[in-house]
Amino acid sequence: MKKLFIFITVSFLFGTAFSQELSLNNFIRLEAKGSLPKELSDIANGKIKAKDRHQEIVNQQIKDIILSGRIIFGDTVSNYVNKIVDRLLADEPELRKNIKVYIIKSSQANAFATSEGYIFLTVGFIAQATSEAELGYVISHELIHYVKKHGYNLKDEEEFDNISDFLKYHSRSREQEFECDRLGYENYFKKSGYSQDAVNGVFDILQYSYLPFDEVKISRDIYETEYYKFKDNYFLTSVTPIASRENYIDTFSTHPNLKSRRLEMEKFIEKDGDLNGSNFIQSKEDFNFIRSICRFETINQQIIEDNYLKSYYNSLILKREFPNNKFLETANSTSLFGIAMSKIGDSFQDIDLKAEDTEGEIQFTTNLFRKISKKEIALLSIRSTWENIKKYPQDKYYKQMFKEVLKPMIDDWSIGTLNKFSDYKMGETPIIDSSADENKAKSKYDKIKQNKLVGNQKSFKVENYMLADLKKDSSFVKCFENLASELEASSANNLISSIKSSSEIKEESNNKLLTKEKLIILKPYAEKKGNSNSKRETIKLEKIIKNTSSLNGFEPVIISRYQKEINIDYQILSRLNDYSRSINKYSQLTYESRDAQELSKQLGSPLLNLVYYQREKCSSRNTFYKFFHLGFSAFSWPTLPFSIVQWFQGQYTTSLSFVTYNLETDQLIYSTNLEFEHENTNDETTQKMYECYFKTKKLNNKK
Repeated sequence: MKKLFIFITVSFLFGTAFSQELSLNNFIRLEAKGSLPKELSDIANGKIKAKDRHQEIVNQQIKDIILSGRIIFGDTVSNYVNKIVDRLLADEPELRKNIKVYIIKSSQANAFATSEGYIFLTVGFIAQATSEAELGYVISHELIHYVKKHGYNLKDEEEFDNISDFLKYHSRSREQEFECDRLGYENYFKKSGYSQDAVNGVFDILQYSYLPFDEVKISRDIYETEYYKFKDNYFLTSVTPIASRENYIDTFSTHPNLKSRRLEMEKFIEKDGDLNGSNFIQSKEDFNFIRSICRFETINQQIIEDNYLKSYYNSLILKREFPNNKFLETANSTSLFGIAMSKIGDSFQDIDLKAEDTEGEIQFTTNLFRKISKKEIALLSIRSTWENIKKYPQDKYYKQMFKEVLKPMIDDWSIGTLNKFSDYKMGETPIIDSSADENKAKSKYDKIKQNKLVGNQKSFKVENYMLADLKKDSSFVKCFENLASELEASSANNLISSIKSSSEIKEESNNKLLTKEKLIILKPYAEKKGNSNSKRETIKLEKIIKNTSSLNGFEPVIISRYQKEINIDYQILSRLNDYSRSINKYSQLTYESRDAQELSKQLGSPLLNLVYYQREKCSSRNTFYKFFHLGFSAFSWPTLPFSIVQWFQGQYTTSLSFVTYNLETDQLIYSTNLEFEHENTNDETTQKMYECYFKTKKLNNKK
């Protein structure tokens, strides 16, 4: 840490400009740079012994976040924030050595300090900020929590996979929050040269962080063309104004409400007069760049969290500032795709926003997606995806989206041909060439082409006109027909496989077992309802996974959530976690498959396996039989021990979720959700796991 501090200090003294190694033009995700810092590595590898139960819980929670891969360090954003801390603590070098600041990939606007000197700041907070000074004030606030050794209540649980849980359950008292507001300002912020306006700015962030990055009016023109128009009730003529939320408890969980804190700080600052501070000590250009990076990453996190309505609107906002940016175009199409697939799967209610989260201009797009039909949103998704296919023809991700939306159109709606779509505009009357002489002069092929044009039919709805303009593009027609053919061929192959004889399957199985394939199993998890010790259950599951996968010709590499030491590169672990979190609930496509081939190379295997296992004891199962058995024993004493065993044997209901992806081909290999009953043994679970790996091996060899 000493070398790191010296490096940061020296770089600050020589100027605030830094190399913007991240580029907005080729942005994919925000990633940590370099090796995992020693203090984090020691926590993750269990080398730091806890002094008490409190620190033991905190260390476990930090370890969970490390293993989630969502802590960012050594990158441009972290370096920028560390320079702010350097300035705040310029007069306290010893304290500076104890403070470790890290960025967390979370869409929430939040910050948190631990008693060990860790300050976590989310990308969601930086994304909502308007100045460097605001970041300075929120860090000053958190520094007081550390200096004053403020206590907090902890949720005493083993795992905190959800970052929101980690932030939510570290609650502070009302008195502590007021103290941090005042002393953070007095002891650090006021001396740093930052503007006093930032104090109110931080309260604004907390008050309105549930809203998108900006308030931008959206026009219906971006959804319609001269060929088709949606119903007028899809588009609001006015939106609900944004309500004041000062009396609400703010983002920082149990903090006092914002109105009280604002008034308290306004009185406190008033006595200082105008200190003529600055909003930017580092350059404004540097801040804007850092904020843009965090806004891009916030959109990433919103997509991963299936928060498609917000990610869609945020990408629309930023596209105005960054036109033709590939990341934003991808995020926009992916968000639209996620909305479409949730609609198609009758699950839009799962991603819909609460009424209080749709105040302001975002309500315009939210209303559209609530009203729009399944077919209409599917076709909007196809139109959006096609734009990206044209721009980036070598990128398979867009064609995968196109194919995923096309599949229900073919399977469920029988729209596997463009003949279902008009060649004319809504309301347009086709001009028919009735001249006999002119018709006579045309070749047979011209006549065929003319007769192929689809006119306006009485049964046609809006969706029947939504591809009319694209039908004039031969490259679109070719893409549509090729992908439709691929889907039909895939269905045919699956049918053929289903009618193969058992001897053929057995022969294929024997051939497959000859070749061992490396299989990455990411953080398998098992739990027993009513038992908080999931670690023991998971370790049992890992043993079953290792044995059954090996028997089916795999070389298993288990990345355990309970590993004693991190045995994989942190950046790869981070990308693996993002991949597993980004699996779309409503389709077979994964958002992080955008560059999954590179991840496959880094892992040395294209196969990624995810397993979740839960069992629950059926206490009332076979109660009549047990009483009957016990009653019978009253007349036959030798059978009494067997009757007693019946009460302790136990019957369980178990659910098993199993999924395997091929990262190289961006395809789901095998997925299943099983429920079964069994006695208190591992025999049934072992059998089910064996069958899952057998099917995975079989299907993977066909692809």
